[in-house]
Amino acid sequence: MVVSRLSLYLALPILAFAIWPSDEPDQRWVLMLLLGVLWLGQLAALHHCLKVSRWLLIPTGILTLTIIASFLIGEDWLSVDAWQRWLDMLPGNWELFRSRPPILALCMVFGLILNVLLLSRLGLGSPILLLLVAMGGAWLSYRSLTPPPQYASSMNGVPLPILAALWLFWVAHCVALYPTLRCYWRRILPPLMVGGLIALLAMISWQEQRQTDNRRLYEIAASEGSNIATLMATETSSHLEAMRRFTSFWNMLGHVPTRSEWEQQAKTYHDDFGYFRNIAFIDLDGTVIRVYPLRGNQSVLGVNLYDSDPQSRDALDRPLVYGIEGQTGIVDFIQGGRGVISYLPVRDVVDGTLLGAVGMVVSVDNLLNSLLAQTDNQDRAVTLSGAGQLYFHYGPMGDLADWRYQQTVALGTDRMTLSVKPSFHWLQAMRARLPEITLVFGIFLAYLLHMVLYIYRRLSNQHRLANQANASLREEIKERERLQQEIEWIARHDELTQLPNRRELLRWMDAYRDPLPMALLICDLDHFKSVNDHFGHLEGDRYLRTIAKSCRLPVERAGGMFARYGGEEFVACLPHCDRQTAGEIAETLRRAVAESGLIRPDDEPVTLSIGVSIADTLPLHRDRIFQAADDSLYRAKQGGRNRVVLAEAI
Repeated sequence: MVVSRLSLYLALPILAFAIWPSDEPDQRWVLMLLLGVLWLGQLAALHHCLKVSRWLLIPTGILTLTIIASFLIGEDWLSVDAWQRWLDMLPGNWELFRSRPPILALCMVFGLILNVLLLSRLGLGSPILLLLVAMGGAWLSYRSLTPPPQYASSMNGVPLPILAALWLFWVAHCVALYPTLRCYWRRILPPLMVGGLIALLAMISWQEQRQTDNRRLYEIAASEGSNIATLMATETSSHLEAMRRFTSFWNMLGHVPTRSEWEQQAKTYHDDFGYFRNIAFIDLDGTVIRVYPLRGNQSVLGVNLYDSDPQSRDALDRPLVYGIEGQTGIVDFIQGGRGVISYLPVRDVVDGTLLGAVGMVVSVDNLLNSLLAQTDNQDRAVTLSGAGQLYFHYGPMGDLADWRYQQTVALGTDRMTLSVKPSFHWLQAMRARLPEITLVFGIFLAYLLHMVLYIYRRLSNQHRLANQANASLREEIKERERLQQEIEWIARHDELTQLPNRRELLRWMDAYRDPLPMALLICDLDHFKSVNDHFGHLEGDRYLRTIAKSCRLPVERAGGMFARYGGEEFVACLPHCDRQTAGEIAETLRRAVAESGLIRPDDEPVTLSIGVSIADTLPLHRDRIFQAADDSLYRAKQGGRNRVVLAEAI
């Protein structure tokens, strides 16, 4: 928490340092506004003033989304001019291209705002938000520290102080989330990797699409430059052919044209090519004796070109001395302006005598303006330059891209450079929206996919824990049922001999509604105390288990119950058993014990005395039955033991 607060506090002076480089409104001010409010909102959240934090950050997040939307909405829906009109309502000189931050910087700011609003909760996607911010910051850092890509049509980096502040904000968020991530990183890592991969693919696709779109815009500018150069070459060829036809007329005329003749013939050609500055006739001495139109060209009439323009001497000698066509490069006109002059010789077709030359004066400005009128170049700057001089400029002077298309063109004898440089406004209007849509929706898909996988894993883990809890509960229930059954069995049985105990015997007797006649046998081992005293209680216990096993089967086979009544005393209850059968079963039990091989300390076999009582009338009196059997057992003991004594019927 200390490191998180320290990172947040360090971000403020670094952010304030971004004011220093320039006072001009640009993207720096927009980012400073957004990050300043983010700083206040995060500080309020750290001090648990969540309501204040929301009031600050929710409008800021909406503003950030609005700026992001300006990258996504098509020109046909909401044009660049419409966005610019909204900016014009703000104080200052805000230009859309210069004041709108890069989309990745806006996505980073929105991710940080959203993370504060979500209180850095794992279940609301805080880890993927911080990962997306880190990926955007890495790309933005690379673009801020390296030259912009070729033919860039948008801003790619941000001022370094703002970039440092963004990273400090990110560090503050990560440090605050670190304890939670440390506990749950295994659950978060797989969804985070998938979301990060989707975001990486989206950013790569966005970059490739943006570079493709930059090349497309360059090709549009190149196509326009090439079109202008082609038009210039075509137009130059056309007016030269026209002037050759014009010259052939004077060749056939055979004399120097009069003023009226000159004006009549030159007017047609001048009107066809509006970029002609004038059409002149020069005599053999190099003096201009005819010119059309006269208006604006009076200063040329009567001027000797050899004297006034020594640089054009070679071009003038070609028609006047050698009788061939001559042409200048770009020269300064006597009457003002710049252009190219072509000289065509005039000779008598009869005898071939040179009569003079026709001078065709082409204004560079008029020529290019007439060509550009045929194309849509209002948002591009078209220039013509050569030998370190700018001869022509058309279009905006400022807010131009950092790149241009150039092509070499011929104007007279000079080789000139024709360049086309687009304006920021044109780039913004012509830029494809698909790359930014790919980026934004790729980031959104990465966040959404991370959330789906995280929730799925969380639900799967909860389901697994619930199944484990249910399985454990079922095992516990089974164990409790087993223990309950064991307790109930112990409550009804003798643990040593595994026989029913006295309680179970009495319950079993009460369960019979019509047991008559019912026999009750009380069996007691003779002199068993001597066995315990001489052989020990463990051996005595073995004797009891052996006797119980020997006597149980005959009683249960007869439909009765054989139970341990206490100590060395056993009881057998036989429903629906008459006196004779009860005596036979009792005798069977006595013989089974005598023949069991168990001996007393005096080497005599262990014997059994049995008292039998029979009940054949209702109601049954359990105490009377037990008392009668007990009396019979007493008589058996008195009679010498190892015998069966039957009581009278009750």
